[in-house]
Amino acid sequence: MAMPGSVLSTRPVPSSFIGARALASFEKVDYEEGPIAIADVTQGLQAQRWRMRLIEGEFWLDAPAVPEFIAYTALGSSEVSFTFDQQGRLVIAYVQSGQPKLYWFDSSAPGFVVTDLPIDAVTPKVILDDKRFTQVQISDVILQYVRNGRLKMRMQRDRFLIEYDLSSGPWTAIAKMGFNRGLRLQTLCRYF
Repeated sequence: MAMPGSVLSTRPVPSSFIGARALASFEKVDYEEGPIAIADVTQGLQAQRWRMRLIEGEFWLDAPAVPEFIAYTALGSSEVSFTFDQQGRLVIAYVQSGQPKLYWFDSSAPGFVVTDLPIDAVTPKVILDDKRFTQVQISDVILQYVRNGRLKMRMQRDRFLIEYDLSSGPWTAIAKMGFNRGLRLQTLCRYF
């Protein structure tokens, strides 16, 4: 788990982002490393770089070995962040008509569910914290957002039910979240 104890490190170790998260980030376009195909982790979770584009409520997904297709639809959506869980299933954080939401596979359902996040959660971002093959057993899908100026986090292992307070900020938004060259999960926040 890249966030031991569900807290930020006591000494920040900033570094440049690596992999897909090093690319420019936009509200309606996101990039992530992932499996060779949806739910096919035979080549690991870093087999290829995926791209998701939000176009008029349709979440278009593609990768070098996968032609672009509509992976999900939520009309009225204005921003997107996505990742893959340990089984290569999609996890999507998005804002639909002002309501932040999370689309994910809930093994207790079992099936995909949509979870409403707090209405005042801003710029929700998701990532599988450590995609390296040796870390899959202890990795976790991390959801972060800004709420009331504070950086908040939820984890899949808690079924995204527990909200952890990471930083008092004051922050206005998350610009980017990803793994850095120091092999740490790093969040770049805005405060203006």
